Amino acid sequence: MEPFPLPPCEPGGQDLREVAAAVDAWAASPAMAELVGEFGGAAGQSLAELAGFCAVWDYRGGVKERFDTERIDFEPERDRRLRDLLHALGMGGRPAPAHRAYDHVLVLGGGIRVTLGRTDYTARLLAAGLTTRTLTGLASLRWRDDREFREGARLGLGPVDTEADMMAEAFKRFLGIGEPAAAHEHHRSWAGGVHVLAAPSTRPGLRANTADTLTGWAEIVERPRPGERVLLVTNAPYVRHQHCDAIRLLGTRYGCGIETIGFDDAAMTEWGRPLSTTELLQEVRSSVLAMSNLRRHVQDSAATTSR
Repeated sequence: MEPFPLPPCEPGGQDLREVAAAVDAWAASPAMAELVGEFGGAAGQSLAELAGFCAVWDYRGGVKERFDTERIDFEPERDRRLRDLLHALGMGGRPAPAHRAYDHVLVLGGGIRVTLGRTDYTARLLAAGLTTRTLTGLASLRWRDDREFREGARLGLGPVDTEADMMAEAFKRFLGIGEPAAAHEHHRSWAGGVHVLAAPSTRPGLRANTADTLTGWAEIVERPRPGERVLLVTNAPYVRHQHCDAIRLLGTRYGCGIETIGFDDAAMTEWGRPLSTTELLQEVRSSVLAMSNLRRHVQDSAATTSR
């Protein structure tokens, strides 16, 4: 099966019908029906029904970090079948930008290796001729745990305490920049339109998530304008749900285009790691919830426009 494409989001204002159609087609795809059936669900579930059913793929207990995802060893033949279906659902996106110039490039944060990998890949794209007016690393104030401290020491990183510190160190290493020209509570900036955001959380007691970092970027760092192109750099299997959050929170709100890419082969070889099937299923759940939120937002926006 060919992987499903991501929902479209061209600059200048989204066609809400096209976005809705892309979301609905993904939810109603044969791959999704087969995957649901593998876990005892009925075929032909609506997106709203899938949003409830996908709790079966919550291997993080709702609040755990991704590296604490529960691992389950499926029987080998079933595991291969599940992975084929996950590939068909398109969790990785394209590995290279569709254009040579963007108004804004956003590097999404995360654990220490994905932060370094995404920044390394972005730096190579820029060195190869990609141009942008602003470059921002999106991160949070999540405190690093012992595993990340050990990995940071092994990789020779400077003193870093939070996810935002990791992002700043990655920018320094791969972009060849020094200390920021300006630093505030949530925002560090360098000459040439380079920024790192430590996004505040909208959920008391919990760290900022992808949605918080995207909203924080538009409110604190740079509000995108209609017609501008925004490129998000992340990696599989997080592309789809982060892309959908960006369409909902940035594309439909500001009229900017959204494109989201994952690692290329070189970045995956250097910084990636094999993911368990349960980790991949967990991200299908994230995608179902993000697409459900996007579909509901599109429906509400269409209803408001028609009044």
